Order: sequence, then structure tokens, then C-alpha cells
Amino acid sequence: MADANPNDEFEKMLRAVLGDEAAEQILDSMRNNPGGMPGGGAAMPDPQSFQIVTNQIRSMLGSAGDGPVNWHVGEQVARQTVIHNGSSTPSALQGESARSALDTASLWLDPVIEIGPVSGPAQVWSRLDFVAHCLPTFKKLTEPVGENIARAFREVMAEQLEHAPEEMRAIIESMLGGQESGSMTDQIVSSILGVQYGGGLAQLAEISFGTTDAGLPLVEGETCALVPENIEAFGEGLDIEASELELYIAVRETAAARLFSRVPWLRTRILDNVAAFASEISIDTQAIENSVREMDLDPQHMMEGQVPEIDLTDVFAFELNPEQEASLASLEHLISLVVGWIAAVTADAVAAHLPSARKLAEIFVRRDATEAPFNQAFGPLVGFELAPRRVREATAFWRRAKAERDITGRDALWNHPDLLPTPEDLDNPDAFFSEETDSSLEQELDAFLAELLEGADNAAAPGNADSTSGSNPAIPHEPSWGETVTGDANARATAAGADTDAGAGADAGADAGANSAPGEAAGSAADSAEDSSASSAEDTAGRSSAEGAAGSSAEGPATDTTAGSGPENTPPAS
Repeated sequence: MADANPNDEFEKMLRAVLGDEAAEQILDSMRNNPGGMPGGGAAMPDPQSFQIVTNQIRSMLGSAGDGPVNWHVGEQVARQTVIHNGSSTPSALQGESARSALDTASLWLDPVIEIGPVSGPAQVWSRLDFVAHCLPTFKKLTEPVGENIARAFREVMAEQLEHAPEEMRAIIESMLGGQESGSMTDQIVSSILGVQYGGGLAQLAEISFGTTDAGLPLVEGETCALVPENIEAFGEGLDIEASELELYIAVRETAAARLFSRVPWLRTRILDNVAAFASEISIDTQAIENSVREMDLDPQHMMEGQVPEIDLTDVFAFELNPEQEASLASLEHLISLVVGWIAAVTADAVAAHLPSARKLAEIFVRRDATEAPFNQAFGPLVGFELAPRRVREATAFWRRAKAERDITGRDALWNHPDLLPTPEDLDNPDAFFSEETDSSLEQELDAFLAELLEGADNAAAPGNADSTSGSNPAIPHEPSWGETVTGDANARATAAGADTDAGAGADAGADAGANSAPGEAAGSAADSAEDSSASSAEDTAGRSSAEGAAGSSAEGPATDTTAGSGPENTPPAS
């Protein structure tokens, strides 16, 4: 029996995976290749080259992992794209200039904001560095919608394979190491998405100035960084000194890094909301089918290690339900507040130092609104734009907040999300600032802090015998975290409190005797002391009996004569 022709096998694979129409288009293109085989056959690789293609596909799919996106492929694509488009390591001069700009920015910000500096180092990145540092956050933002896309693609491709003849499926499975068709489809789709998302990350690396462009914190941990290569490219079309531009961007980056590092709820809230909203984006199945038909499976490209690409432009259904519209509006409002605060404090910080401060402010307002890196790089991948549409109103609000409540009061609004202005407050800031009383949440926070401070002051007061449980055995010991307290310790404290009660009763009787007539003083004092001691003894006996049943025992004399303040130390009425 003659060996199977690899050309025929490849043609059958194309028809099985893509369908006759798409496969025929690819085959026609190959037949028109000047290197085509005699008789008009498609130009196919020889058996050795065909095996290379097979091994390449196996290698690609074998690294897919368990998630919806093959991030091994994604990272490689991002790095290769950045290198191909041009990425250079910052020179010593660029590094020194960028670090100096970040240090200066921190000094300029200290007098104009209450939020302290980040604990991490100031860094200078190449575009490849940006890819490495931002990949974890990029994954978090894109994987939810990637899972939806992968699910839709799996269904379409599985249907294609399901209708293929058994022998055709055997060819494909042998090519892929005998894997199940479902697993094979998952790996193909995850690798294709890895290519798409890797390209998006590369684009982001080529246009971002630092870690927090467009109000999104792209790096985990506390740090601030600049990408000099991108800053210089952006400045080529501007009539502004390069040093001024770098300083202005450094102030923006440092202010944003402080905000995201020192406001603990902010970064998590933004990223979680972006990911949650992206996960609810609907997918257009018909567009997915069209994309599958149009995938490029050119054998030459596959031999070069290129994974077929898909166009995600039309796969998202952009009709949002009311809940999604409200969620997106809330997210955009929060980012507008972030970008507006950054703009306001940056203007304060640079006003006395940069001659082009006003011009730079306008440039970045336009950039944030129309050319935000999120919308250029993320938008096509996650199916929606995230535009801070009200940056001007938010900036004006933060300026008003500084005028009305000073710097401390303005920045205190970041203490809790409920303290921030609503969209209605941006429309009518007079109503927000005309409130004479604090909100209920502010009152609650103030009361809580006042209670803590009062407790600390009382504990530290001189001569306060109740300041610690260790100095007053009448107060049961309060264990620290992880400490186990035996019943005897608290029983001893209880007994000490009882003895103290008895002593206090005796003193009261003596006082009564001192204020009586001479003939009655001794008897009155004795009776009073006897009644008080008896009451305390009965009270102590009752408590000791109850604690004894719980396995505790009162032992040892009292070492402090200061009476406890709890209700158990109050003698019963006679």
C-alpha cells in the first residue's frame, strides 16, 4: 500500500477544521504560488518539512496550560513584537534623568498632598521591562472576557470537527499527539487568544509612560516607573522642552503611584470592577464563525512559528443591559475622580517650577479623554472603552475641595469610597460643600477614632491602676492573639476583686463610725463593716461556686486594693 501523500493529508486537515469554503480559498492561494507542484497541485512542504510543521504545532499547544489564554504564547508574542518594532535598554543618561525626575517629583508633591510616598524604589524601564512587570495585571484584566471568547470559539470549532469524517479527525489527532478533540480545540483557541492578547500587551508597552496611565494601576506592589523611550517619542510632536515633559510626567506618575499605594481599597476596586464588567460582555457567535473561516493557516507561516490570528473587532455584542450600563458608568466615574485628582495635584506641584505647566495640563486632558492607552490597547481585546469622560469636572471638584477643606480634608475623602463625590456632586458641587454636618459615615469614623484615642489616653494616665490587666488582678486577663488562658488566672482575678470589695466595705463602715456620735461610733462602724464584709463574702462565694463548676478555683490573696469597675464588683444592696 502506497504511503499517504502529505499534500492530501494537509488538504484534508484544512477542510476538516475550516470547512470547504475557507479551505478552498487557502488551497487556491497555494496553487497560484510559483513554487506549486506540477499539474497545478498546491505547493506543500515535503514530508520532512511537514513534520517540522507538526512539531511546531505540538510545541505551541503543549504549553497552553489550563486557562482560557495561553500566556506562554502571549508573553512570547509580546516580547517578539516589542523587539521587532524597536526596544532599547535605557542609556545611563536616560536612567539618571528619569530617576532625578522622579525624585524631584516627590519633593514637589510633598507640600501639596497629604498622601505619603510609596515604599518601593523608583524605576526606569525599557519596553521589554514594561511587558515583564505589567503582565500579571494584564492577565487579570483580560482573562475574564478571554474565557467567554474561548468558550464561543470552542463551540464553533468543535462543531467543525464533529462533522468531519472519522479518518480526517484521526489525521488531526495524530498530528497533535493523539489528544482528545475537546482538549485539542481548547489548546488551539487558547493559543490563538495568546497571540491576540500578547499583541495588545506589546502595543500598551509602546505607548505607556509609566505604571498608571489612564487611571489604571498596571503594576503590583508599591513602585513608580518611567519608560523614557515612550516619553521621548511622545514629545517629538510637541513644542515643549524634553526636560519639562519628563518632569511633568514624573509628577503625574508619582502622584498616581502614591494614591494607589496608600488608598488600600482603590486598586482592588478598579481592577476587580474592570474584570467583572469584562466577564459579562456578550459574544457574537456569528462573528466568531466568520473569524474561524478567515483564519490564516498558511503552511509557510506555520513553519515559521506563527499562530493563526483572529479579528476580535466584531466578536463583541455591544448592546449593554441597564445593569451593565450602570456598572460601566460607575467605573468611569471612579476613574474620572482618580485622573481628576492626579491632574489637580500635579498642577499644584508644578505651577511654580514649569513654564509650560498649563499647556501640558491641556495636552494630558486631551490624551486621557481621547488617546488613553486603555482604549488603544485594551478596548479591542475586552470589548469596551473605559473613558474618564468627566476629567475636567473632577479636576474642578478637587480644586474646590482643597479651597473648602484644605489639603488634609480633600485627601481624606479617599479614606472610604462612600465619602467620594457622586456624579450628581460633580454636577452641583455647591450642594456637596454646603453641608454643615458630616455624613453619617464620617461621624461614625470620627466617633470610632475618638473612642480609640480616649481609651489610649486613659490607659496611659499616671496612677491609673486599671490601665492594664496585669496591674489590677480584679480585671480578668485579656489574651493576646494566639495565647491560651487557663481558668485559674481569671478565677484569681475574680477572687481578688471580691477581697477588694470587702476591704472597701470595711472602709465605708469606718467612715460611717467617724461621723457618728461617740457612743455610737464603734458599733456603727462595726455593723457597717460586718454587713459589707458579709455581702462581699456571699457574693464571692456565689461567684466562686459558679466558677468552680467550670473548673476554676480562686486562690491567692489580693495584691491590689483598687476596686474593679465592672458590675460584678458592686456589693448588693443590704
